[in-house]
Amino acid sequence: MSGIITLIGRTNVGKSTLFNSLTNTSNAIVIDEPGYTRDTQQGICSYNNKNFIVVDTAGLYFEENKINETIEINTFETISESDLILFLVDAKDGLVALDKLILEKIRKLNKKIYLVVNKIDKCKTTEEFTELGLKNIFKISAKNKSGVSSLADEISRSFSLPSVDLDNNYPSILIIGKPNVGKSTLSNSIIGKNKQLIEDSPGTTRDCIKIPINKYEKNFNIIDTPGIKRKSKSHKHSEKISYIKTLEFVYYSDLVIVLIDATQSITDQDLTLIKAVMDLGKSSVIAFNKTDIIDEYQRQIIQRDIDIKLKFASYIPIFYISAINSTNIKNIILSSLKIIEHSKLSISTPSLNKIVNEAVDSHQPPLVGKKRIRLRYAHQGGNNPIRIIIHGDMAERLPNGYKRYLTNYIRKKIELSGVALFLELRNK
Repeated sequence: MSGIITLIGRTNVGKSTLFNSLTNTSNAIVIDEPGYTRDTQQGICSYNNKNFIVVDTAGLYFEENKINETIEINTFETISESDLILFLVDAKDGLVALDKLILEKIRKLNKKIYLVVNKIDKCKTTEEFTELGLKNIFKISAKNKSGVSSLADEISRSFSLPSVDLDNNYPSILIIGKPNVGKSTLSNSIIGKNKQLIEDSPGTTRDCIKIPINKYEKNFNIIDTPGIKRKSKSHKHSEKISYIKTLEFVYYSDLVIVLIDATQSITDQDLTLIKAVMDLGKSSVIAFNKTDIIDEYQRQIIQRDIDIKLKFASYIPIFYISAINSTNIKNIILSSLKIIEHSKLSISTPSLNKIVNEAVDSHQPPLVGKKRIRLRYAHQGGNNPIRIIIHGDMAERLPNGYKRYLTNYIRKKIELSGVALFLELRNK
């Protein structure tokens, strides 16, 4: 089971709106115009402490009395990697011929299908959709988020990302990055011999590879992945499938090294990868590779970009390395293994409450109307990532700014460099 959920349906039925609602983002552009989405979007849905990958696909539509073949091929290739299909229909439009045609095609793929009747706020009845013969039917309004939590709850119970057997109990370090940033070179430098195929061209590595290592008197696994290309320059849908698979390996790993090409500084692709790692709650470090061939001016550019572009990820340690010369490799590996240990930290409830109380005394939560939000009790809800559960009066209405303040305050008191920290707020 891969934990991948794919949204399927004709154009303008609300797939992108549902995608944004499930992933709690605005990554999928929503425009009230049929056929606007032309590419796949991938995101992470976290629900009930479980994660699954959500893929939004382009709408299927008629072109010369048949479904557009290019979109169909790409969409069905995505489905081949999925556990579950969310088949969206429009309650306002009612059941149309294209809905029946799409269902006929996806049924042949032998995948689990949930029928999602969207826009129920704009119609009185949805009985006509029962003739499709699907047992699992969910009635929602993606725009208003009505019924979405029930859908996410059902998905998380059966289709969340599974644990994976890596043949040993050693910590696993994943290396990700764009093509040709030096991932395989870094793997070889750590391994000490050429087990990987290296060519000076983007996209040489075609699949994820796990390699057990014994080095620096430590046992661990290294996972190397295919490079991820910029979507706008990608001509092969298989590269998007590669990105989805990489998200799976992020989930399976204990720590992720996000490798960045120092000669290019920080690109949008790098930021997308870092954000995906953070959303999945994985411990991580950032490594700028090829620092042996940059000059002082380029170093200044990198530092400027770190200060501006990576402000949102300030807790993630940064290393400057040269994979080809093995510069600073020992430091990054030993630091990564130490971060993995910290990610499994258990914080005593009295200590945690003392820290939260100190934070509240230093800076009170805001008012909601005439009443102040009260944070009364905190305890740890899990580790790797560290989850802190805070109970209080109107705790769930705590604004994001104060959540960031609490998170940063806890980090100052506890050594959590590189470790993801999630706050879960519950009303008393």
